Amino acid sequence: MDWRRVWVAFVVLGLVAGAVAGVPGSGAAAARLATSAPEAALAGDAAIPAAVAAQTNVRLAIIPITGFLDYYVARDSGYFQEEGLTTDVQLMSGGAEIQPALIGGALDIGITNVFSQVLARDQGFDIRAIAGPSVERRGNPTHAILVRPDSPIQSARDIEGKTLATNTLNNIDHLMQQIWLQNNGADPRRVSFVEIPFPQHPAALAQSRVDVIGPTEPFVTVAQMQGARVLAHHYTETNEATPIAYYAATGDWLARNSDTARRFARAITRADEYLMANRGERGALAARYLNIDPEVAARIGVEEWLPRADLDGIQWWIDAGRSFGLVNNTLYAQDFIYDTLR
Repeated sequence: MDWRRVWVAFVVLGLVAGAVAGVPGSGAAAARLATSAPEAALAGDAAIPAAVAAQTNVRLAIIPITGFLDYYVARDSGYFQEEGLTTDVQLMSGGAEIQPALIGGALDIGITNVFSQVLARDQGFDIRAIAGPSVERRGNPTHAILVRPDSPIQSARDIEGKTLATNTLNNIDHLMQQIWLQNNGADPRRVSFVEIPFPQHPAALAQSRVDVIGPTEPFVTVAQMQGARVLAHHYTETNEATPIAYYAATGDWLARNSDTARRFARAITRADEYLMANRGERGALAARYLNIDPEVAARIGVEEWLPRADLDGIQWWIDAGRSFGLVNNTLYAQDFIYDTLR
């Protein structure tokens, strides 16, 4: 896939795909993981009283994974309302889909993983992080590489010649998978990467459509409960801490809506502080908002949220992308963030 050509096509044509949140198709726990509950939860703003109907509306996009529980907490705790905001939310598949919608003006704010932002800025697009920076820390992994329980694959080298499911080609997970393979003696060029949305990873593995999967939570735990075996926690085996994602907007939108951005950031920061102070509630919140089976939710790993952006971590992603020929220009981490995260 020529990623840059696809990117330009999205921007020029202003196309924004609908939500791409598939549902795992096998296993009891997986059967209960449907997109209907997140979509129903997103309808919550429709119930806001008429007295606050004049509040500023933010067109927002997220993906239905644990890393964005802070949105639901901010919404249902009234943090957005207290900041004079309502949210018109769409579910999308990831930063590679959301950023073209931001650039094209179809969204005001959207989540992006760090490497999607690196790729955007390398192409000259001014995307800046404004709130909710999450990090995956050693000891609490949220990504994993998994194989079937009877698979002969025991090491990175064994994946050569096999198929590995990744959420989006030439993006954050694909890059980290290649880094892990290379660090462990395998040649990533000899691995066949297949683009499959996270929610479909457990079923793709169980049905032998791929040999290996590389999902994030809650789909790591779903796959394990279907019998999949964890081969590696590739993020935490690579770094002590890796910045993953945040909420972002274009520089142009921020120049015109700085007050709205600051109010949004305050609401999300309050939600992040709540989640960090009440870690024991994360499983229940994931079960409620993501329609995760409570048994699955009790076992999942959840990212940590930081009050400020990790500039060194952002620079690591820039350098990693350059080492794999995905980044061509000189980029500086400090240009990636807005004042709200400094």
